Amino acid sequence: MNVNQVLESTLSPDASTRQNAEQQLSQAAEVDFSGYLTTLAQELANEHAQPHIRTAAGIALKNAFTAREYARLRELQRRWLQHVDSSAKSVVKDLALKTLASKDARAGQSAGQFVASIAAIELPKNEWPQLMQTLVANVGDGADHLKQASLATIGYICETEDTELRDSLVQHSNAILTAVVQGARKEETNLDVRLAAITALGDSLEFVRTNFDNEGERNYIMQVICEATQSGDGRIEAGAYGCLNRIMGLYYDKMKFYMEKALFGLTVMGMKNEEEDVAKLAIEFWCTVCEEEIAIEDDNAMAR
Repeated sequence: MNVNQVLESTLSPDASTRQNAEQQLSQAAEVDFSGYLTTLAQELANEHAQPHIRTAAGIALKNAFTAREYARLRELQRRWLQHVDSSAKSVVKDLALKTLASKDARAGQSAGQFVASIAAIELPKNEWPQLMQTLVANVGDGADHLKQASLATIGYICETEDTELRDSLVQHSNAILTAVVQGARKEETNLDVRLAAITALGDSLEFVRTNFDNEGERNYIMQVICEATQSGDGRIEAGAYGCLNRIMGLYYDKMKFYMEKALFGLTVMGMKNEEEDVAKLAIEFWCTVCEEEIAIEDDNAMAR
């Protein structure tokens, strides 16, 4: 199989050509799943390959672990556990992590989605322990495009609906917060990096309850988010207000101090923002507050 030709055909506007190419990929995966993943990961990581070929390789890798039905998804995940040896796993994962550093943003994004697919299999089994440390190090020391791709990867991992993965992410809360808060700070001069960090922070809030229970950590997280609402970039400001809305739904019992000191003024300013998305999210903040207060009243009424 000429992998470049087949991958290019998967992007063909001709349905027949595209379907034939997809069938060839499926057959290759059935015959040698380990070799199939390795070949695709090599193409994704190949800085000399044409961008659209790398994109096609990324799509094929993502599809190898994507299914609408839960039973089918578990079957695909078992193939990784049972039919890919440890050596091949290491090669594939290393290639994916290497691709996060690519200056081709689409390749980096595809690699991040693939890393998240493997994380969903391995993190609940306490495997790939170095993943989060690697992503944190990338955000701390990497070039801007590596920071952005690594933060996006954390976001992809955290936005999962997989129950086992969600449960396992709690133990990684410190690493997750270290990366996303560092990227979201006002000191971060690259706005795309800061946006990726705010987005990942919004996805991770559910898993950092222990950190929110600590007043010092909570104060710092809230400071970073509040400063982001004043960033001057509409995308970041909308993301920050989205974080505040999620926090209100998750940690309302800890928010009285912040509402008195900062959040009232910030959200009033947000409602007047010329960016419609920002204004809507600032209004939504108070809708969330109302919902929480109604729930408290209902609970109190039932307790009487």
